[in-house]
Amino acid sequence: MDQSQTQDSISSQRLRLLIVDDDKVTRDLLKEIFERKNYLVSHAGSAEEALRILKREEFALILSDIRMLEVNGLQFLAQLKKMGSRSIVILMTGFGTMEGAVEAIQQGAFDYISKPFKLNELKAVLGRAAKHWETMSLPAMQSMPTVPFSTKTLIGKSPQIVEVYKTLARAAMATSNVLINGESGTGKELVARATHDNSPRRQKPFVAVNCGALAENLLESELFGHVKGSFTGAVANKAGLFEEANGGTIFLDEIGDITPALQVKLLRVLQEGEFKPVGTNEVRKADVRVIAATHCNLETAVRENRFREDLYYRLKVISIDLPPLRERMGDLPELVNHFVSRFSEQSSKKISHISEEAMTLLLHYAWPGNIRELEHAIERAVAMTRTTILYPEDFPTEISSFQPDSLSEATAPLSTSDSHPLIEGNVPRTSLEEVERVHILKVLEDTNWNKSKAASLLGIDRKTLSRKAQRYDIPLTRKKAT
Repeated sequence: MDQSQTQDSISSQRLRLLIVDDDKVTRDLLKEIFERKNYLVSHAGSAEEALRILKREEFALILSDIRMLEVNGLQFLAQLKKMGSRSIVILMTGFGTMEGAVEAIQQGAFDYISKPFKLNELKAVLGRAAKHWETMSLPAMQSMPTVPFSTKTLIGKSPQIVEVYKTLARAAMATSNVLINGESGTGKELVARATHDNSPRRQKPFVAVNCGALAENLLESELFGHVKGSFTGAVANKAGLFEEANGGTIFLDEIGDITPALQVKLLRVLQEGEFKPVGTNEVRKADVRVIAATHCNLETAVRENRFREDLYYRLKVISIDLPPLRERMGDLPELVNHFVSRFSEQSSKKISHISEEAMTLLLHYAWPGNIRELEHAIERAVAMTRTTILYPEDFPTEISSFQPDSLSEATAPLSTSDSHPLIEGNVPRTSLEEVERVHILKVLEDTNWNKSKAASLLGIDRKTLSRKAQRYDIPLTRKKAT
């Protein structure tokens, strides 16, 4: 049975779903969507209302927004935990952050979703939660012990990076080794540091070493230490990085570059927690969590006998896959603003913003060097500009001379003539925000652009309708035929 059949089988059992969101349009849309998937759906306009409902009724699943007035989604989750609720909770947010994901997972959320999300993705998450409800013996909601958040954070709220946040959150609270995969410049060390800084080991050392930057004998000495006279230049005993990291975390960057001989010694450390400094048979022990990273395909290296299979699986207990920047371009404006702010402060310049032409250029450039290349490009632009605005000519030549293609039709907004995706039910790439836009347009058309009547049918006031119209670029008067 494939995944879709499994989900349909689960939803056919009419599981009870509670939707908690202070936006009535969103509540109504989600209710319509999941009633069509055969869930028994109720909804609440606030966490307080939801708690009152939950005192008298039980729900298998709860889908709750985070940003709500009075009691937010995380506070709601904490209240559910105190109640001993058995419900599986999925949190939604339009402001996806690493801190939010870590706290949500630590507090016991089943999943954490960043808006705007694709409807099929949301349905898949609900399907997984439903399957979990049906197949698991559910204890009262539990949470992991929380730790203070690191001030060093990842940036972005695209679905791709939010998936990284969620995996990172679960990895941080575990004790297993972690393997981070990603192209050069995607931020592997930042993910490793965030995993350590949000873990119970955060008070102990975080030690990083670039395995590809040192020759085999130097790397072995660096990792395991050496005794005086063990090789030319060893004028004194030296502790290795595994000893320095005792109780904490060691980050082995570019792990795919180590030699077969060193792979054997590293495997012993992972299996037994033991190592021998260079030049001695003395066995030493260290309690160290290993986070490794690579830009190469280790599975291919294993098949080609360039990397030990047993070491690969020892490292890859938990795997975090970092997307390249070109696959998360929705995060680029936020990254640009972050780097502009940082380098403006460092150079004592007051850069007000980046020009529209420059931003368009950055959004269409391929970024082979990923976030590191973007960071250096912004640093260069801030250093070179003679104004308070960054223009295309301020950027490196390979970027400023780049000729972006025209926007694809796929990025064009939905028109008023688009069919209602809730009725059709077969628009795989439609996000909830796009559905809401089409829904509002349809109501406006049905009411002949009578704003009061449309707002009433939508269950919102005219001020909220105007705000949503501005957000989605919806005309509030019917366009005259030409």
